[in-house]
Amino acid sequence: MADQSNFSRFPKKQLVFIANKLIEDGFEWDDITHNYDAVYYDNENILSKISKYFDESVVEDDVQFFMKFLEINSGLLSQISNGDKSMIEQLIIPQSKDYLVEYTTNGTCTFIEYYETRFSCYDKDWVTDSLYSQRNDGNWDVYSGNLKSTEYDNWEMNDWEIDKVKEAPNNVQESRNPRKLLENTEKLIPKLDKDTLVSLKFLIDKQLRNL
Repeated sequence: MADQSNFSRFPKKQLVFIANKLIEDGFEWDDITHNYDAVYYDNENILSKISKYFDESVVEDDVQFFMKFLEINSGLLSQISNGDKSMIEQLIIPQSKDYLVEYTTNGTCTFIEYYETRFSCYDKDWVTDSLYSQRNDGNWDVYSGNLKSTEYDNWEMNDWEIDKVKEAPNNVQESRNPRKLLENTEKLIPKLDKDTLVSLKFLIDKQLRNL
């Protein structure tokens, strides 16, 4: 479950007050997807000054909260500023979500790979020479064997980059859903052995007695 900003629990009237102060002080929120680093630290400083009135320290989640709050409520905030206070309850409180981030690193290193292969020969003492001979003739390749393990040394990372970002499945909510839990249990039971089923039955009976 993603952590939420402390400001997400503030009354909406207080959020309107903070939002107006942020806008007055130059807090940036519009179209910053490709400009995040350039505006973040200025936004953090602006929010930190205002948050002192509420005895709140500021972390990145808080800065993101107000950037999103201003983005998704810009129309409503404009109406509220023009005197329509009925729009306050229509304000949307942004929610942080969990995302799965796939990334890669690249660099240089020395490595040792341990392989094993099945090789036919009429005499054990001839295997080494025969294998080298077939390798030289192109009839056998070192990568045709089964890789057992690899040892790395002298690793030096050059750079890293993010390849893909996708929203993470909410496993916590699914696990608390009785119907989903029952479906998963029904799929699991046929795969269990007798001893495990007996143990499971004992635990269920014990829990039922305690209800």
